[in-house]
Amino acid sequence: MPVVSESGKQSESAKQPESVKQLAAAEQQAQQRFEGRMTELREGAYRFSSRARGQSELIIEELIDPEGETVASIAEVEGDQGAVALAQSLELITFDTWLFGQIGDKEELDLKAEEHWEVWFSFGAWIGETIRRRHGGHWLLLGEDPHTWRVGFSKIFLEIAPFVFGEQLLRMGSGATRKMVSEIERIRQLHAEQTERDKGQSLDRFLSQHYIRLHTVPLGQWMSMDFSHLAAMWNEAPVAKLIEDLKEKGPRLGAQNSSIIEQVVGALARAKQDEPVAKQTADRGLFEAVAQIVGLRRATAPVAIDILERVVMPALHVGVPEQFPPLDDDDLANLRKGIELFAFFVEVVPHKFQADDEGFLGTIPHDQLTTPYADRNTLEIGKGDWVVVNPAHFLPMLRDLEPQKLLDKYDEFVKYLATIPDAPRRRDDGRMLAETAVRALADLKQCVATAAQNKDALLFRLLPPPG
Repeated sequence: MPVVSESGKQSESAKQPESVKQLAAAEQQAQQRFEGRMTELREGAYRFSSRARGQSELIIEELIDPEGETVASIAEVEGDQGAVALAQSLELITFDTWLFGQIGDKEELDLKAEEHWEVWFSFGAWIGETIRRRHGGHWLLLGEDPHTWRVGFSKIFLEIAPFVFGEQLLRMGSGATRKMVSEIERIRQLHAEQTERDKGQSLDRFLSQHYIRLHTVPLGQWMSMDFSHLAAMWNEAPVAKLIEDLKEKGPRLGAQNSSIIEQVVGALARAKQDEPVAKQTADRGLFEAVAQIVGLRRATAPVAIDILERVVMPALHVGVPEQFPPLDDDDLANLRKGIELFAFFVEVVPHKFQADDEGFLGTIPHDQLTTPYADRNTLEIGKGDWVVVNPAHFLPMLRDLEPQKLLDKYDEFVKYLATIPDAPRRRDDGRMLAETAVRALADLKQCVATAAQNKDALLFRLLPPPG
């Protein structure tokens, strides 16, 4: 049984406290950087719009006006390529011509050239600022490179990368303006649909923190792995046979992973071909790469680790409750503090199955864990180690769990809260979290079923934040 370290979290003793003065100075510097970049974005957007108006006599905001002729003409011929070519309005052609005229006499965009960089930056700033002001949202400026800057909307959970989109358009050539108008109109329609669902009372549901988490919080993933076959290939089969197996099973992972498979095969090609690879190396990275190619049967969609620990695993142990408990003063105080309603649901509803609060992911006893590595007993999940979890541990919890029924019970719980006189009146801010948890549980149920049916190993791993 391995010793498992904290899943992606630093221990308190490892955290070096800073003085209040240092923290205040760092916060002030971060605020100044953000304000400086926002000034650059606003000024860049203004420069682009002004230059277009002065040089092409176009008011580019009119190109994306949903009531304007350009948007209407594009909507009428969407999908008909022949009609699209004939329907190019004079404004679209004029803007295309002007936009690519900014590249000058060079064949394509070169971001190392100062004048090209300025065109690209001001264009991306205009796209981002125009859409942000139209719908409401937040700039997420997490790095120095504008390619990494995002706009996250307030009323729908959607994130865009204006500078990546701007570069794609500038490299696209003819038709870029139509693509730009179509994409901006698509975003407007998504907001219009949300407004309709909200019966005209659209709410600012999402803060910048919701989007920052996408890029800062590690992800957890479950995998069903054929360890019997993997062990035979890694420990017993000669390398030449392992390479054959990799080449046979590799294509099922999709063309996007072909380069990775080639790298693994290339690394193994340098080993002794008539001996098992286990006798030649204990490299963990190679072992994991081979495992995913030859042994993986099923994997769940990655979920943010804090969501997994805070609501998904507790919801699994709650099951589908038959009734709801009365709320005490502490419960009502939590409601008044603004706890998300689904997090509140899994906190106050009694668990049908006992969780191990000191266990892995805050629920799984350590005696249900083993190591997939032959050379280690201490697993460091935060550094990427895999941990094997006994799938039988989950079977009683998942056997009768119907995710949709759990979601229906949560909806009933929200109505139940409204009947409690002392409970604060709250809008349902937990539905998205509930849907996320339910999807994760449905995914886990299928993965565990695959592992149990095939007598596979069920593994958990931590992935770095995307992007």
